[in-house]
Amino acid sequence: MKSKMKKILPYVATIVITFFIGFVIVAFVLRPQKLEIGAVDLDTVSDGEYVGVCQNKILFAVVKVKVQDHEISDVEVIEHKASYMEQAEQIAENVCDKQSLDVDAISGATLTSGTVLKAIENALEDAGTSDRK
Repeated sequence: MKSKMKKILPYVATIVITFFIGFVIVAFVLRPQKLEIGAVDLDTVSDGEYVGVCQNKILFAVVKVKVQDHEISDVEVIEHKASYMEQAEQIAENVCDKQSLDVDAISGATLTSGTVLKAIENALEDAGTSDRK
């Protein structure tokens, strides 16, 4: 019986190590990246509602940005990971208050903050681009 276990043990160890390495690789590949957030010139954005989307690997954000008199009057987070929705809404509120994408990330939710900010930037950039067409 002991010799049978000694023969099986290396195979079991190899399988366990292979699964562990595979898990680490998948976790690394799917980990969201830090995003570069640019500045948006609100003077180029007409009044209206604009939808922005950002997918940062496994994080996904959809926002609706309302612009009135070249100011952000509201940012609604339409879709985001439920466990980070509170932080996403806080970032959206901070953008409205500051009228800028240059807001501090929420502690413990840096990647979520970046994903929401990038979605807002995408909405406003698309709005500015569509106005110039």
